[in-house]
Amino acid sequence: MITFEKNNHKFNFRVAGILIHNGRLLLHTTRTDDFWNLPGGRVEFNESTEQALIRELQEELGVTIQIERLVYVNEDFFEYNDKKYHEIGFYYLMSLDENHEILLKNEEFFGIEDNGRLIFNWFAVEELLNLEVYPENLKTDIQEILTDSRIKHSIIKQ
Repeated sequence: MITFEKNNHKFNFRVAGILIHNGRLLLHTTRTDDFWNLPGGRVEFNESTEQALIRELQEELGVTIQIERLVYVNEDFFEYNDKKYHEIGFYYLMSLDENHEILLKNEEFFGIEDNGRLIFNWFAVEELLNLEVYPENLKTDIQEILTDSRIKHSIIKQ
């Protein structure tokens, strides 16, 4: 995976997917975190961002996604676990087969990777404003991301 550490700093090259079904957005967290993220992970060397997203969702949920289009590129600077992060993220609109069981879930459920380390849940898009979600701009940018054909670029510095 493309991640580097130097002193108290860490760089990540991340990819994530935006999966919306019936006005609900799929997010994940962990048992120890108090915030939510879009599903995805870090890109491997010699792997495209699309390939990485397909692999990550297969690893995390055992699903095969369809990638619709790149909608968001985010540069994020934040602190997590006493480290200063610089993260570049590519965010894709993605979909699943209409009848997939994950689309029908109405409560939290565990992923399959690392003994269920990730906890997934669906949230109404309107709920994002009341959630601790990262990247933070996602809360306000989601409507624009979904309706605009251009790729949104965002820089978040804390």
